[in-house]
Amino acid sequence: MRGATERTPLRRSADSPDYIEFASLLRTRRIRLRQFQCCVCAILIVVFTVALIVSISYSMSHTNSTVPTNNVTLSDDLESTLVLKLASGSILHAAFSSTVSSTTGLNSVLSENTDTSIKHLSRLEYTQGLQAGEQAMRDRFFADIIAAKSPLPLLSPESRHRHAVSTCPNASILALAAVGEIAATKMILKMRSSHDEPSPINTYFDSGWLPESVCKRYLDHTCKAGKYRTIDGSCNRPREWGSSMMPFRRVLPPDYADGIELPRKSRSGRMLPSAREVSLKVHKPSASSNPSFTVMLAVFGQFLDHDITATALSQGINGSSITCCPSLTVPFERQHPECFPVRVGAGDPVYDLTNRTCMDFVRSAPAPQCKIGPREQLNQVSAFIDGSAIYGSDSETACDLREFIGGRLRMQLTSDNRTLLPPSINPNDGCNREVERHRGRYCFAAGDSRANENLHLTTMHLLWARQHNRIANELARVNPSWSDEKLYQETRRIVGAQLQHITYREFLPIILSDERMNEHDLKPLKSGYKRQTHGLNELKNNPTIANNFAAAAFRFAHTLLPGLMKMTDAEKDTQSYIELHKMLFNPYSLYDADGIRRSVISATTNVIQKYSTHVTSELTSHLFEDFMVNSSVPCGLDLVSLNIQRGRDHGLPGYTVWREHCGLGKIGSFSDLEGHLDPQALEQISMLYNTVDDVDLYTGALAEIPESNSLIGPTFTCLILDQFMRLQKGDRFWYEHAKQPYPFTEDQLVEIRKSSLAKLICDCSDNVTHAQLQVMRSVSSDNPMTSCEKIPGPSFTSWKENYFSHSTTSQ
Repeated sequence: MRGATERTPLRRSADSPDYIEFASLLRTRRIRLRQFQCCVCAILIVVFTVALIVSISYSMSHTNSTVPTNNVTLSDDLESTLVLKLASGSILHAAFSSTVSSTTGLNSVLSENTDTSIKHLSRLEYTQGLQAGEQAMRDRFFADIIAAKSPLPLLSPESRHRHAVSTCPNASILALAAVGEIAATKMILKMRSSHDEPSPINTYFDSGWLPESVCKRYLDHTCKAGKYRTIDGSCNRPREWGSSMMPFRRVLPPDYADGIELPRKSRSGRMLPSAREVSLKVHKPSASSNPSFTVMLAVFGQFLDHDITATALSQGINGSSITCCPSLTVPFERQHPECFPVRVGAGDPVYDLTNRTCMDFVRSAPAPQCKIGPREQLNQVSAFIDGSAIYGSDSETACDLREFIGGRLRMQLTSDNRTLLPPSINPNDGCNREVERHRGRYCFAAGDSRANENLHLTTMHLLWARQHNRIANELARVNPSWSDEKLYQETRRIVGAQLQHITYREFLPIILSDERMNEHDLKPLKSGYKRQTHGLNELKNNPTIANNFAAAAFRFAHTLLPGLMKMTDAEKDTQSYIELHKMLFNPYSLYDADGIRRSVISATTNVIQKYSTHVTSELTSHLFEDFMVNSSVPCGLDLVSLNIQRGRDHGLPGYTVWREHCGLGKIGSFSDLEGHLDPQALEQISMLYNTVDDVDLYTGALAEIPESNSLIGPTFTCLILDQFMRLQKGDRFWYEHAKQPYPFTEDQLVEIRKSSLAKLICDCSDNVTHAQLQVMRSVSSDNPMTSCEKIPGPSFTSWKENYFSHSTTSQ
């Protein structure tokens, strides 16, 4: 339990004019603890490295172990290597001590699988697959050690990008086992290629490289749902669909160059055009505006995206970054196997200035699937719209964010008695700066590690954290006997419901159109409960995030962001403009008395750009550029190039395949796209790609002409609509479902339906007194500026214990 003394006050005292009082006893203890941990870690690394060298030397001097007649076990050298890497007590430490039986153990697990089409592997295939996997893991582990010797420079755009797409240590551990599975897949496919045998793809493969519980998640195994959601999304659907640390869902088979894992190539087998060249010619900046909608639309969309997707990236030892562009320390021949850098050609307007021919890019980490099959990627957060961006997707993060008093989240107190998110005091998080630390100002900790990526996103995180504490205080007032745990869980449940309600009432109708929402019964009801058309235990409406959604479709909002943001200073009654890239990893203005209000007003008054292929140069030349460096030479990354490269990395099929999947017709040539794509974009696309089938999903879909009353084109509409249908209908704990383990009462649903993003801003900002009723839409006669006092909001009286009996008696 955390006591009040464990909070982190930032109140300025008379004897601490430099604001250094923030370095309190708690911070000192934490720093000392981190230093101790670092020392222990360094010692373990030394021990591990020595052991690894010995083990590899041993393995190289001995042939592969003889195939056993009864049981298959990990060779001693790999076992010791992996155990050393995981360290005693880690979640997967015990996983590498043994494997299942090649016959009895494997077949008994397979018998639990409901898929009768699964075919068993022969003992020889199984053992050969194991040996190939073990060797692949050795090779990868050795490459990870080498990569750790030449990490990316701190605060470089590449390093900050890796922090923006943060990967937890457990993901790297799972990825190593996935490397083994991919190697086993290649070996078994090779063995079967010489015989007329059925494909082994999707055959269950329990290697023993993972705990038994990991592989059991992929079977038709359901744990009993509790009263509240689990923090990681488990126990919601069969086979742990939608829970964190699980692979993305494939809508269509992947299009890998080798059929297993190599990034997509042209249909001819040649390289696709450089993602950077596509960005420069198709996605070049072009000034535009859509006056109907505000930047808050993109801000909320990003917050929502981080609540449901977090793709893990490949990392070196101890989470070190992998350098992928050749240099003096990392020549091309020593490039890490997970590198997939973006080619930069001569004449590049940005990279020519720095004499670079390569944009750093590391592949997404592979996900273990406990089966024979092509590479899949890992989602680190729960798929459900459950507020995981606020609370975290693992118990350690969730506990660290709690105050453990009154059900509240931990906050820091400023000198003027305002609450901010708790500080992140890691000096190497890609955000904290020494000059700000001397002022007692730090970046922030939240349920999602990407919270500091841009000022508006950080503000959104802060507003929702304040909303949690405001509701927790209200529930404590009407139920003074409730424990901290009950207040926390009940509040988290309400906040998750509000997030779902705002998503489907305010955000999605803009993106998909009211007609599509009504057609698929996605809009929140005005009263009562949603009708469930089939049981949740049926294998339908898998809510797991689709790979195409995470790697392409839900990245559409990047084209909506303007390059300049207007900021208003209420005290001085002045306006100024700030370049978008200067708002990245720069949340420090929230410490100012007027900081939150300025950020909110900026997001609710600036309008978005038109949906198109065009993206501001702030994102294509200056992404994650260090705004503190006074330089006239752009030196940032290109977000569009990274998006296109990510789709190829994930093996997403080309754009025309998705059009056909969505029922939009078969495309045979570029001329077939006339009238469907922007003419100028189509012309550039046809000049870059050899065939129409080669066009990347991201580029092709952005070039589409938006549908009537919809913000986006028909292909992305199709893919996004499908995902959000699944997130509603496939969520056991959906707030409007009556048959969930602990449903809201009808009176409580009446109050939740009063929730709006406008009211949340009014209640949780500083000195915001007016807002338009729908803050993602611009002010208009239908959406006027309204006093916060007149905007309706929920009451929490219906959460009072025995409320129903009291209300009945009073009548």
